[in-house]
Amino acid sequence: MQSLQVQERWRCFEGTLFYCSYRSQALGGLRSSFSVYIPDAPRMQMVLPYPDDCEEFPVVMYLSDMGCSHMEVVKESTALEHSAACGLIFLAADTSPRGEGVPDEPRVDLGIGASFYVNATEKPWAEHYRMQDYLEELLDLVHKNFPTCGPEEVSLMGHAMGGLGALATAIRRPKSFRSVSVLTPIAHPTAIPELSEKSVPDVRAALSAYLGSEKAWRKYDPTCLIEDCSTKHASQLPPILLDVGSETLQSRGEVYRPLEFVNTCSMQGVPVELRVRAGFDHSHFFVTSVMEEHLDFHSKHLDAV
Repeated sequence: MQSLQVQERWRCFEGTLFYCSYRSQALGGLRSSFSVYIPDAPRMQMVLPYPDDCEEFPVVMYLSDMGCSHMEVVKESTALEHSAACGLIFLAADTSPRGEGVPDEPRVDLGIGASFYVNATEKPWAEHYRMQDYLEELLDLVHKNFPTCGPEEVSLMGHAMGGLGALATAIRRPKSFRSVSVLTPIAHPTAIPELSEKSVPDVRAALSAYLGSEKAWRKYDPTCLIEDCSTKHASQLPPILLDVGSETLQSRGEVYRPLEFVNTCSMQGVPVELRVRAGFDHSHFFVTSVMEEHLDFHSKHLDAV
């Protein structure tokens, strides 16, 4: 794996945002970029390496929705302001492999920007679309180059497609995260019917392309993963916060299905904190509006280490 390169850096609130890239083994040798915000530790630091005597911080890793890159959330939300206030490193992962020769489709719900955070098994996607491996690799890289508290103090957050990825990742690897929060997650993709409306993401087509038969989708379906949890596994799951706008429940409930996830968790004895926001949809305005509460949620659980 090629060493980390800092492409750009910007001062923002009481910290520094680093725009970084590296050569990713998980993504088939492609150069991958990400953003990481570091609060002042305690003095301003805008170059690597960080000094050995600097303060260390917990990490919140954020997984974005389809069609986005890692930059949207840091530019279009209040994540950095609140990360500085809470003393959190905010890590924004990319949404897919990128580069020359990467398989793609012209539609927004398949290909570049729309990985669904799975390890693809089907051609032509399997060579580069190994996003579960990428998330582990990215966290390891950040721990090695930035002043984190280590792998024991990491929380996970995701929006829509990223909510699916965050839930599936945390359920599959419960001991890796202190908490997980999701905003309008695609929470039960195997139950989505075939939809004729072109304005909604075709989740079924994407998972079929990446993973093949519907049987293979279960390992990335948060609701199915909860259904399949043993009692011991369920007891190890991190605290879960699920946030959804009422407008999305009314207009696109067939796609997102968050309440089915919550109900399944209830039957399995898995606590979920559910918040339904009157009048909100699933746009970036929703993300901006709830970001402070989500980072406070993670800060509480990370401080409890």
